[in-house]
Amino acid sequence: MHDTVRIRLLLTQIQSQLQQQHLWQLSPPSDEALASTAPFCCDTLGFEQWLQFVLLPRLTALLDSEGTLPTKVAIAPMAEEAFKGQPQLQPLLHTIATLDAALSMTLQPTIEVIYEDEHIVAVHKPSGLLVHRSWLARKETEFAMQKTRDTVGCHVFTVHRLDRPTSGVLLFAKSSEVARTLSEMFANHHVEKRYLALCRGFVDEGAVLDYPLKEELDKIADKFADQDKEPQEAISRYQPLRQGQMPFPVSRYPSARYTLMELEPITGRKHQLRRHMAHLRHPIVGDTTHGCRHQNQLFRDQFELQRLWLICKSMSFDHPVTGERLTIETELEADWQQPFAAMGWDD
Repeated sequence: MHDTVRIRLLLTQIQSQLQQQHLWQLSPPSDEALASTAPFCCDTLGFEQWLQFVLLPRLTALLDSEGTLPTKVAIAPMAEEAFKGQPQLQPLLHTIATLDAALSMTLQPTIEVIYEDEHIVAVHKPSGLLVHRSWLARKETEFAMQKTRDTVGCHVFTVHRLDRPTSGVLLFAKSSEVARTLSEMFANHHVEKRYLALCRGFVDEGAVLDYPLKEELDKIADKFADQDKEPQEAISRYQPLRQGQMPFPVSRYPSARYTLMELEPITGRKHQLRRHMAHLRHPIVGDTTHGCRHQNQLFRDQFELQRLWLICKSMSFDHPVTGERLTIETELEADWQQPFAAMGWDD
């Protein structure tokens, strides 16, 4: 996982040091100077301009969108050349070198095969990894489908969706025929999916929520779609497993309360679990679209972690070829141990 909190702090520090050294400009350079198609190109601007108008805003945008950070920009050598013979800029050079090291140490997300036979393969997808290539994410280079193919040594076919920030069990087929059967099983709700989520507040009782959801449309991809479409049926089952409290103030409250929830989507609408928990006023921690910014900030500050605390823990279905009943389960990532320990959940 990227150390995003540390990188954000370094970006803020670089801005502050540029301002202290009177290198921060109030007027941006010309549009032509910023027109390079290379995301971090440094051939049309002075170095301090490049820091201010290219590196800082573009890295911040990638952090905000949970995009893939560059690992080979090599900022420190450029800084040393640009600021050569200016000892007053040594603190700034040190911060830039620290940022350079932080970026070069970022790890690409990896997948782990948790089940495989001659027809299907299931992997553990980490939070932040896209399932497959999309024109909406043209700059991304890492995908679960590609990584799974490279790991098992054959082409794989997607049969269902797992949101980018959601981790856990992701299933692929090894042939188009099996993919067609599995896709129909998902569409007909013949696959049982069990999720775990860390949610804001105390939830005392479980229930089934039948709350229709209006389809979420993308501004670009769904530009010509029907904007007035009726809400679609959406049903989720939820069950509290454990309640805990952290001794950290959040918003106007002196401490933070959470519930570890077991969630099961009966239907399969976009962001269904996230939107349903938000509707219940118990949003999933780390949800930057439907969640609570105060809770998300607390987790970034206390644990230096920025992720959605939602995992597809297990999946049960009849094997599309043999008919055998399968339950594929994965483990929680190490990330979860930090908030668990803060709530005293050491067992």
